Amino acid sequence: MAEKVIDVTLATITNTGTSRISPVGVISIRTVRAVDDEQVFQSQNLYQRSDGQPMHPSGVQSLASGQSLTYNTTRRLTVSHFGEESSGHLNQMMIFDPDLTQGVVELGTVDIVHYFGCFKRAVRFDEIEGFQAIECLHNIAAHPNHDCRFTANYTINLVFSSG
Repeated sequence: MAEKVIDVTLATITNTGTSRISPVGVISIRTVRAVDDEQVFQSQNLYQRSDGQPMHPSGVQSLASGQSLTYNTTRRLTVSHFGEESSGHLNQMMIFDPDLTQGVVELGTVDIVHYFGCFKRAVRFDEIEGFQAIECLHNIAAHPNHDCRFTANYTINLVFSSG
């Protein structure tokens, strides 16, 4: 069996759209079975925000176009690889798994829309090497008059490798 211990960091979130953003929900990282990402072994949140809470520990509620926030939130995971799978020895990979919404005000009503993009973005066992940066773009579905999108920048740092 081979294992890789990794530190995954949400480094920054940058508003790359033209409308203010204020994502609510979570961005999780998970170790999952390599052939079935519904089988979760570990799960941790890099970003978590409930409605009404600030977007950042500094108290920032939303980001204007072009603005960026630094998070540097790091979580540690262990990803295992057994070669050929057998009972209790299942090959794993890491995924980014965001579940985010945005409130959009239009004609006095608030529509809650979901962000998409980078959903369950996989990083396979063999792809985890040294230090790497990953950029993920998140958008809301087409909504007239609102261009809500942001780029989340992550890093993956291989801390330990065995096998």
